[in-house]
Amino acid sequence: MSRTFKPRRRRLGSRRASLHAELLPRFGLDESGPSIDLRALFEPGSTVCLEIGSGNGDLASYMTRNFPQYSVVAVDVHRPGIARLLDDIDSYSLVNARVVEGDALIFVERLMASSLDEVWTFFPDPWPKNAQAHRRLFTTERIVRLARVLREGGVLRVATDVDSYAISIDRKLRESGLFEELCADRPEWRIETAFERAGREAGRSSTDLTFVRNGVAVNS
Repeated sequence: MSRTFKPRRRRLGSRRASLHAELLPRFGLDESGPSIDLRALFEPGSTVCLEIGSGNGDLASYMTRNFPQYSVVAVDVHRPGIARLLDDIDSYSLVNARVVEGDALIFVERLMASSLDEVWTFFPDPWPKNAQAHRRLFTTERIVRLARVLREGGVLRVATDVDSYAISIDRKLRESGLFEELCADRPEWRIETAFERAGREAGRSSTDLTFVRNGVAVNS
């Protein structure tokens, strides 16, 4: 299975290395393994969200601290960011957050069909070169895999500061026949992360896209 990223295993300082080693077994979920029911991990009735590319964990930490009705599984390959989020989960006793260190596209294969209420992917790598196109998250085949785990009426939220990628994502989601565009407004709760701020300071503006999962079945 091709990955959408190049694995990065950056060295951690001694404190974060210790946190990572201690807390990942407690609050982490394995990238691959047997089928898992995320709803069984969280409070009944919570809105279960998968964040693909959680970076430093800023949004996942903010949402689960301030909106306890949301339960978030944050996925990333950035080990320092994973360690930061683990620290917050432990420090704030967050029962509605879990982390996955690895590839979200492998992890979704563990999930039951229609088991997510929302999928967030804010500022996915655009892989702008033609030779990198196979790494993009929003290919036809990968959209189908995301659609499988979103319930009917579930929401897919995307943001990017690359105009051409926003156009491509919008087109791909429409062409899939599995999603209907809901709006192009920024959610009020979507805080500005360090990554987005750097783009804004470099003169790039962000585009938000929100699509809802329709009732069209996924061909398995």
